[in-house]
Amino acid sequence: MNIAQKLFNRGVDLIRIFQSTGNLRSLFTAIPVNQQVVRLTPDGHPHKAIRVNNHAISLQYRFECTGDVSDLDEAILIQQQAVQLTPDGHLTMPMQLNNLGLSYQIRFGRTANPSDISEAISNQTRAVQLTPDGHPDMPTWLNSLGNSFCSRFESTGNLSDLSEAISNQLQAVKLTPNGHPEMPGRLNDLGGSLHSRFEHTGNHSDLSEAISKKLGLRLQT
Repeated sequence: MNIAQKLFNRGVDLIRIFQSTGNLRSLFTAIPVNQQVVRLTPDGHPHKAIRVNNHAISLQYRFECTGDVSDLDEAILIQQQAVQLTPDGHLTMPMQLNNLGLSYQIRFGRTANPSDISEAISNQTRAVQLTPDGHPDMPTWLNSLGNSFCSRFESTGNLSDLSEAISNQLQAVKLTPNGHPEMPGRLNDLGGSLHSRFEHTGNHSDLSEAISKKLGLRLQT
């Protein structure tokens, strides 16, 4: 096993420790390890994109802990590189696109820059388009896309964005198996969007549907 692979494995282990314990020392140690892995992995290496993406994820985690937007800015640049390094048709492409879209969505929440939420929607739409029907990750991509449309609606008030949000969130719920750990969150997202549309249109069917989703959420939790 070469040094880059050993360091990659160490970086993965450190991130797992952080995820399970919240130990910031593990996270802060993982970042320079992952950075070195990227430096040691030559262009054209079959695992380059995954290693680049792991480095971006560790930076995003640090942003979430510290609020330092420079970490998020760097994560986005690195995730763009990961997408560029991923061949067309590769199985990980939808995941890379969704991760990039989520980072843009998070940054939009801090900066309110319209280009960030447009990039989020563009990348997440591609993730959905490239994912075959029946794929277990499809509900995740759909819900992420729906949430981005909802974020743009909250900024612009454009009801067409809210309709897109509801359409994608509804599909995500339909494709999520009963008892799935993500079902409560998806029901909550959909119920919130339906309630928002009721507040803007006065359509009582949206309110009834929102209440139904909230009741479903209670049964799921």
